[in-house]
Amino acid sequence: MRIVFVSTLKGTPWGGSEELWAAACERALHNGHAAMICRYQWPESLRRQESLRQAGAKLSLRPRRAGKIARLFPRPGWLREIDGFAPDVVCISQGNAYECAGHRSMVPLLKWLARTNVALVNLIQFNSEDTGLGRAAANRARWLYQRATTNAFVAMDNHRLAESRLRVRIERAVEVRNPVNLSDTCPVPWPCEDVVRMACVARLDARTKGQDVLLEVLAKPQWTSRPWTLSLFGVGPDEQRFADQSRRLGLSDRVSFLGHSSDIRAIWRNHQVLLLPSRAEGTPLAMVEAMVLGRPCMVCAVGGCADWVRDGENGFLSPEPNTDSVGSAMERLWSARERWPSIGAAARESSLAMMGPDPGLALLDVLVAAARSHSGAVP
Repeated sequence: MRIVFVSTLKGTPWGGSEELWAAACERALHNGHAAMICRYQWPESLRRQESLRQAGAKLSLRPRRAGKIARLFPRPGWLREIDGFAPDVVCISQGNAYECAGHRSMVPLLKWLARTNVALVNLIQFNSEDTGLGRAAANRARWLYQRATTNAFVAMDNHRLAESRLRVRIERAVEVRNPVNLSDTCPVPWPCEDVVRMACVARLDARTKGQDVLLEVLAKPQWTSRPWTLSLFGVGPDEQRFADQSRRLGLSDRVSFLGHSSDIRAIWRNHQVLLLPSRAEGTPLAMVEAMVLGRPCMVCAVGGCADWVRDGENGFLSPEPNTDSVGSAMERLWSARERWPSIGAAARESSLAMMGPDPGLALLDVLVAAARSHSGAVP
């Protein structure tokens, strides 16, 4: 079978949304399928992308700023490469539920899909209530979801949001799970410290990850009288905003900005609890990784978070991503701190039960099934 993986991630060289399709590509190559990767071009040398190319995947790169060239050449070179590859199935991996419809550079791909009979798997990593979407983009998004042979969501709440936002019934929907970026899933020993060390592992982006709400809660009098520190792991557009907010709230001596870390186990050797007050999510890898390693999490009930976290049992759940709701969940978290090791153990047990043993293979199975059902024959 011949598979094309199209990533719509544009704002960063590589993100958590890339891991699932990359794992499926790796599995496909191992199982003897032919694969092509089509994604935006970055000057950085991307280890994961290069390893897939060396394993046999063809690589087609799109310019991030097409501009006038896209209007002069409505059938760009990367699309000619996809067409020449003659795929049996195309997998469009969308970091946001409407990226493909919203990026003008993707319009040639949508037109190509309208002309061809290739099977299509529409893979959705994230959705949000407040995603801006113009009329033309909304129409393109509706068409894409209805054109898809299969719509695959990492959190079925994102399926509900897409139906509500687009005002259309999205059929042929399945749930797939993201891989966890841990080569060692053994529990991390519990750190015994007098000061509570909390971590937020997320892109520094108030619109989606909500760190501004977290800082407002921690500036309340009951929290300023308690012994704690907060480490913010990640990079993003709002780093300076959060640094300024920390200074304004008098939290600079307690809040640290530690940048991106690829050593997840090292984070949890020194921290006891994950705080993730997201306004929108798919199923956050940071949450699943913390749970697998035996750490309790405080998360908001967005995306797939409520599927993983049971309030007071294996973590703490804020019904809404606002100061009052997050503040209430944080109080429950603090009151239960003597039980954090046992709650972390429950988080580990429940997360291991929910994790798929091989997410890449699971997505590959979805792709193979889509090609079979679309063509009516075994590829």
